[in-house]
Amino acid sequence: MFEIIIVSHGEYAKAMRQSAEMIMGEQKHIQTFGLCPGEDIDVLREQVHGAIRQANASGEVLVLTDMISGSPFNVTASAMAEYDFCHIAGVNLPMLLEICSLRGSMSLKEIEENIVDMGKTTIVCVNGLVKEGE
Repeated sequence: MFEIIIVSHGEYAKAMRQSAEMIMGEQKHIQTFGLCPGEDIDVLREQVHGAIRQANASGEVLVLTDMISGSPFNVTASAMAEYDFCHIAGVNLPMLLEICSLRGSMSLKEIEENIVDMGKTTIVCVNGLVKEGE
């Protein structure tokens, strides 16, 4: 089973893990890191790089970040020069649930190939759905 590291602005990563556990039960091998207002970006960089280094030493690693080009993304992307891991940006709760449910039966490579497309299906304009039902 590969390690999952979620890096976000504020408490989003922690809340995503808590929400996933509320729905699916306890999830092992997930670490979360967030950058809150006033916190030092260098501290986040040390924490994230250390977590990736440690997880990478014992197996495969999937790092999920909340958005492209934000500080959490940049910190994670900077680790890609040193460490081998999969980095997916734009994570949302349905994507995390899918990853958690599949990581026991699929390889990280298989999940990587499918999760971005799956993530696109989790964004829906509900107005269109409601109008279809009328």
